[in-house]
Amino acid sequence: MLNKMISSSSMMLMICVLFLAGCDTKPKYQAITEWQSYQNPYFKMQFRYPKGWYAAEEGGSVKLYTTQDAALKFFEKIEGVEAEVSFAKVDSVTSLETYVSNIQKDLTDAGYEVQPISTRTLEDTPASVLSYRGALDEKTQIRVIEAIAMKDTMTYTVKYSGLNDQYAAYQAVFDTIVASIKLPKASAAVSQADPSLPAEDFVEFDNKFLKLSHPSNFETATPAPKGETQFSLELKGYRQDCTIRVDILPAKGLTVEKVVEQNSKFYKGASAPRATKISGENALFFNYVAVKGIESRAYFAVKNDKTYRVLMNYFQPMRADFLPAFEKVVASLQIK
Repeated sequence: MLNKMISSSSMMLMICVLFLAGCDTKPKYQAITEWQSYQNPYFKMQFRYPKGWYAAEEGGSVKLYTTQDAALKFFEKIEGVEAEVSFAKVDSVTSLETYVSNIQKDLTDAGYEVQPISTRTLEDTPASVLSYRGALDEKTQIRVIEAIAMKDTMTYTVKYSGLNDQYAAYQAVFDTIVASIKLPKASAAVSQADPSLPAEDFVEFDNKFLKLSHPSNFETATPAPKGETQFSLELKGYRQDCTIRVDILPAKGLTVEKVVEQNSKFYKGASAPRATKISGENALFFNYVAVKGIESRAYFAVKNDKTYRVLMNYFQPMRADFLPAFEKVVASLQIK
């Protein structure tokens, strides 16, 4: 009888252990549901990465982790992944082939298992791709893939690393960064440009409300909404009198024509409305006078019972420099 009781107890214990083990099905990684654009006027590169990931910036490098805590765990060789976008000056006589071959040799000498070099592109620039793996210690394996391009005596690298079984979970991050990356324009062209004017190269702003492109030397700000405003975005460059502002407000069932009819009376010297398109939606715009010497324009569109208002201001004597760039910003606006 005692043996039967012991046997039954052991069986129950085993069942409980198996049950508890079965309940622990929570994945070790976070699903990626949204992407956002990385933009920094000093870093001069643009790319898309998972929304909400932690970005650690240092000099010519941006490292990305699922969370700030995950960055520490990766550094301590516990778990996690790291995506890095970086640039560095290179000897002008060094070819991409030689540069990458030297890295491949160093990795092989260090004991890593290195796969044959493959090719891709970073934007429109040829890149060499290294893929390798190795042991960091008795418990930690690492897998790495990195794409390296060379342009204007600079190297640009997208590197993705994963510890143990984490590598496969987020490999799409590497592919997305490589597919979306925009490299800086030639340094000579940038140095000759007037910093007070809109830059020729554009970067992307993207959030849950809208997406648009704007001159890379314009900063973005999202001031706290006031009154009925649901979201505001401000774009501002060197000149404080040359700006763009986007506001999202409730439309309250009104058509875009009715919205403009009710609003135009609040804008001094408003011209007759003209038709255009914003994000494929019918839109109207008119010019008005806010401050002497400054030309202003207001755009209105309605979608999903929301009013999208875009206000632009620019110094009248510099109309030819600012208006085409600002119209390009409005044309790029995508409503979500």
